[in-house]
Amino acid sequence: MWIPRFTSLRIRMTALLLGIQLVCVLFVVFLHPFLIPDTSYTDIADITTQDLIEDSLTADASGALVIAPTPALRRYAATRPELIYAIAGADGQIARGSNKYLSDLLKQIAPVRLEDSEGFDTRRPGKGPIYFDTLETRFGKLFIAVTGEAFGIADIPSFFELFKPLVLVYSPLMIGVFISLPLLIIWALRPLSLVKRAAASIDLHNIDHPLPTDGLPNELRPAVEAINAALARIAVGWQQQHFFMANAAHELRTPVAILQARIDQIRLDSESRMSLGRDVHRLRRLVDQLLIIARLDRQQTTSFTPLDIVDLLQGVLADCAPYVLRSRRSIDLQCSVPKCEITGDRQALGSLLTNLIDNATKAEPEGGTIFVKLDAAPTHITIAVSDHGAGIAEEDRQHVFEPFWRKDHHEPGTGLGLAAARDIVTLHGGSIQIDQTPGGGASFKVVLPVDPSISPR
Repeated sequence: MWIPRFTSLRIRMTALLLGIQLVCVLFVVFLHPFLIPDTSYTDIADITTQDLIEDSLTADASGALVIAPTPALRRYAATRPELIYAIAGADGQIARGSNKYLSDLLKQIAPVRLEDSEGFDTRRPGKGPIYFDTLETRFGKLFIAVTGEAFGIADIPSFFELFKPLVLVYSPLMIGVFISLPLLIIWALRPLSLVKRAAASIDLHNIDHPLPTDGLPNELRPAVEAINAALARIAVGWQQQHFFMANAAHELRTPVAILQARIDQIRLDSESRMSLGRDVHRLRRLVDQLLIIARLDRQQTTSFTPLDIVDLLQGVLADCAPYVLRSRRSIDLQCSVPKCEITGDRQALGSLLTNLIDNATKAEPEGGTIFVKLDAAPTHITIAVSDHGAGIAEEDRQHVFEPFWRKDHHEPGTGLGLAAARDIVTLHGGSIQIDQTPGGGASFKVVLPVDPSISPR
């Protein structure tokens, strides 16, 4: 037998409890004939038999009663071989088609016992009881004797007719249970929904936030507490790794600066100096990226100050221009306003812009121009850095912001620049997306909110 298996705990509990209640109700309903005095399933079968016999009554040409079994009575009697019956009129005349044995009893008993009686039964040695009763029919009051009934599927309508008041009482109750039970289960499982939402919000930035345990049942609390303990251990390991990375990056800054100074003092041909300069520049950028990521992992917004984003852009382009020009590319800055103040971390935003320009420089073909465009609105600013290279495939755009992701691992790079760029934008409450540059290439578009008290000028 196939039984559906639901994956939802809520649906499982609802289906199980409703099924149990339905079985209990049906059990109680069908047990009622044994709980009500002087009632049994045979009495229910007797009601069906009387109704079928009444439908089979007719009168002949002389007006005498005749039992002409209907097809329904024939089918009913065929499944009950011991079923026999007899009918007598108010004048004591036996209806043709009655059983002879019951007819003789009915002649003797009916006038004496059934006139004002609600019916009774009598026992036969070794046989089932014989039921005697009166019937109100279209032919008037009649007397009936029946034996050999047996409760079956055909008697279920009589069952519900007999216990109709009981069914009317249970039906609203069952409807109320079917409506209220799912709502009660949803309410009871509400703490689990809170845990699910809290778990969905956990990432490396808030891994130390435990899942809520308030209101959880005792059966689920140990599992959630174990998850919280595992998160705490992961948080400790991540903090240790983060602390090591931050310290290592900080310690590397001084040797890189010394290395740059000594290269500047060494007499080398221009090509060698340019090659060493590129290597030191790449090393310095890697150290800066590690430091920025270390700061962002702690979600440090205390370093936010008002700053002029136009001035910051001009400064970053001035720093990047020598590197861009040495690589035989050019860079063009377009600003819609001469000055625009926003609130943010100057060093982090500078690293963001540097990363985007550095990536565009690598992608831009020799002799091409990298475009940096700033548009300001009352509520936000948009910075677009566009190149004219091969572009980024649609299926790769969701991966380029992942740490250490590189499509071609043979190309130089760490895969940290765009990951840091995304974290910087997120920390500032903005968004970053990749579009296609008209004519080919990639355009990184950054949208950052403006301080509500300051508008572009």
